[in-house]
Amino acid sequence: MATKTTLRAEIRSRRRARRADSLATGQLFSPGTSHSPIPVRDRAEAEGLAHQIRSLTSSMDAVTLPALFVPTPLEPDMSLALGLFERALLPVLLDEAGAPLGGSRWGLWEPGRALVTLGRPPAQPDGEVLGAESLKNADLIVIPALAASADGTRLGQGGGWYDRALTHRSPGVPVVAVIFDDEVLEAGIIPAEPHDVPVDAIVTPTRMITTSIR
Repeated sequence: MATKTTLRAEIRSRRRARRADSLATGQLFSPGTSHSPIPVRDRAEAEGLAHQIRSLTSSMDAVTLPALFVPTPLEPDMSLALGLFERALLPVLLDEAGAPLGGSRWGLWEPGRALVTLGRPPAQPDGEVLGAESLKNADLIVIPALAASADGTRLGQGGGWYDRALTHRSPGVPVVAVIFDDEVLEAGIIPAEPHDVPVDAIVTPTRMITTSIR
């Protein structure tokens, strides 16, 4: 079985190659809209993810406060998905000086509100910083990953930020991992550890997979 370190290195390499190919074929960044301040990197990718997340929310009761994420340059393009909602919780990783915050923190984003990049991606809401416990108010949690499998196992970046943050969610709130199509792996490939929080669904630009833990 491959280790998490090996899997992360392989997936990050593919992601760098994917973005390089997009630039080489003329994929240009376009500015954010009034509904989302995140620039669109890849129109087809962004539209695909927005469609899948819209389909997911339409199958649920009304989603009033999702927890989403602002993608880094190598992550799937969530720019149009953010604009689906009237407001959202977004991770806050750095303080105003650009230093890492201890523990998980969130900020409230609403259309027309700017995001700021403090030293390094991802961008985050500019304003009041909410504590880790604010995640209990979210009724849908959409998180990044490097890979995931149909048994609910998720491969993160390795820092454990989301595994710690998700302990504050309300019971029964679905957790959805966003990845590329080639990062959906067979069950058993991703090593699972006791602290890993499983996901309820996987969303890619072309499909949604409900995991076997539901």
